[in-house]
Amino acid sequence: MKIRLSGVWVMGLLLSLIANTSGCHRKVYAELEQIDPIDRRSNLLMVGPINRDLADIKKGGTLTVIAPYNATTYFIYRGEPLGYEYELLQSFAKDQGLALKMVVVADPKSLFTILNSGEGDIAANRLVPTPENETDVSFTRALYRTAPVLVQQEEPPAKAGKGTEKMLAPGPADQTPEVDIQARLITKPSQLTGKTVTLPEQSPYNRTLVELSDEISGEIYVVEMGALQDEALAQKVAKGEIEFTVMQKNLADLKEAEFKNLKVRPIISKSHSVAWAVRKNSPELIQALNSWIEKKQNGSLFDKLYQKYFIDRRNYLERVESGFLTSTTGKLCAYDDLLKQHANDINWDWRLLASQAFQESRFKPDAHSWAGAAGLLQLMPATARQYGVKNSLDPADNLQGAVKFLKWLDGFWHERITNDVERLKFVLASYNAGAGHVQDAQRLTEKYGGNSQSWEDVSYWLLQESTQQYSIDPVVKFGFCRGLEPVNYVSHILERYDRYKQFVAQTSQAAQ
Repeated sequence: MKIRLSGVWVMGLLLSLIANTSGCHRKVYAELEQIDPIDRRSNLLMVGPINRDLADIKKGGTLTVIAPYNATTYFIYRGEPLGYEYELLQSFAKDQGLALKMVVVADPKSLFTILNSGEGDIAANRLVPTPENETDVSFTRALYRTAPVLVQQEEPPAKAGKGTEKMLAPGPADQTPEVDIQARLITKPSQLTGKTVTLPEQSPYNRTLVELSDEISGEIYVVEMGALQDEALAQKVAKGEIEFTVMQKNLADLKEAEFKNLKVRPIISKSHSVAWAVRKNSPELIQALNSWIEKKQNGSLFDKLYQKYFIDRRNYLERVESGFLTSTTGKLCAYDDLLKQHANDINWDWRLLASQAFQESRFKPDAHSWAGAAGLLQLMPATARQYGVKNSLDPADNLQGAVKFLKWLDGFWHERITNDVERLKFVLASYNAGAGHVQDAQRLTEKYGGNSQSWEDVSYWLLQESTQQYSIDPVVKFGFCRGLEPVNYVSHILERYDRYKQFVAQTSQAAQ
């Protein structure tokens, strides 16, 4: 379908997901339960809002938020829920004396219909108020302001940077042929005349491009890809599959840090607000939200969380970069004896455990991650509690808890992955991303004809879990995953372990 809107040609390119599911396993295992209910309905017709306001919500005791999984709104990391909007909503619910329930919506276009039907109380998804959607829902005060920016390729994929090779490599899920990328960068909006810009379906920036097209008196062609969202489109630009996309600048800056062959410029319109949505007949709820936002924006909460999810690139880049520690003394760190002691508990070569410890904290026992993990092996708070760790910053306490967790993971994968060498990769990936996300990748591998016993195959599909198309696939239970992190995590640990074996004596259990 191709529609001309005031100087912009809009070509509907709605990518449908394959609905068939994989066959049953030959063996029956106890499966991990998904953390959130996932609503997979799509293309729902708009309905009028039900009558339920804050007083009714408080009677029930639970505030229900509907949102997709994505890189900043809401996602699961090492088994714990995180996200800029999630943490803000968690704080609001606590201040209101309410429990917070997240319902994941696979199709962002259905958010407002599901909200109005009463299956949620607040919709969150980096929402941009527009005249079109303000007829259906009401928006809160701005959580932050950002501007629409053009995302384009400056260098070929080979220049994307260390750690991105697997993410940008073609694979069985890639069916779109590469396009020829222009040699000259767009430096001002007027140069978009005659160009094609790819957007998610129903993007607020469709209107922006209509207005820009009128302003520059030139045609801009817009392709809508219904199954893909901003993060996936940025990756397609980096791979050379599409020329341009437009997204919020703070998110685009993160993608530019990840894929160094991207150029995020120029800004194509003025800044706008990003907000939450509620039903139009919920005046008590929107008043409470607006008062809370205004109050908290005068404190430290908003700045702290914005810094954590949008500004701090150090931990973001550590997930795609890693160095090697070298030594001529045969001693890796101050905790060699502890590592040797606890490696025996899981029958690991201590140098393998040391490589993992370096990957996690660079042997710094007081290290803290952006997500709240702490200590030598970066235990998340819930994991530390589960394995009896009283002080994650105590190297001995941290190590004993981490080794118990690794032992559990090895047991979890023992019958699922029969080859010892392959199983180690699944264990390490599960330590980093959570066993649920790795199982999701296994299910995708089986569904699309790969070998679910092979890390090479499963790691490819783990990477695809960071895309909208596959994070909402019917076989996926745990949704969006920053797949590049666990894939690089496994390869960096094993490469460093090989390096350690070259110059550090084993003097302990047999090597893997």
